[in-house]
Amino acid sequence: MLARTTIVGLIGGVTALIHGVGGQLTGIQAMNQTTLAASPRLELLATWHMITIHLGWLAYQVWRLDRQPQPLEQARLIVGQYLAYSGLWLGLNLLAGQLWLAPQWLLLAVLAGLTWWAAPRNKQLIQGAHQ
Repeated sequence: MLARTTIVGLIGGVTALIHGVGGQLTGIQAMNQTTLAASPRLELLATWHMITIHLGWLAYQVWRLDRQPQPLEQARLIVGQYLAYSGLWLGLNLLAGQLWLAPQWLLLAVLAGLTWWAAPRNKQLIQGAHQ
């Protein structure tokens, strides 16, 4: 049976892949069709793929949570990042007056919850008992 961290890491990895490929095929190509100057287009493209890399990194970190000396601390950091991204998307949706205009906030919140669910707890409990 696959470990929880492996399952959630794979979900996060697929999310990063969809973000990179799907975003390039939809948002980035659409942006390239506009009259936006080359410099802002390049900045937006780089930023898009920096986020893709970061989502992939978060997925990798979740996958290896059970190898961390303090997995709950690491999980808190990852969950915090997912929730910060989720909050940004949610806030922008609410500002636009359309909750579901860009539902990325929900996926990121789910990834935060799944990461917390997957975080190994027994290792820290055992370590705490020996101190």
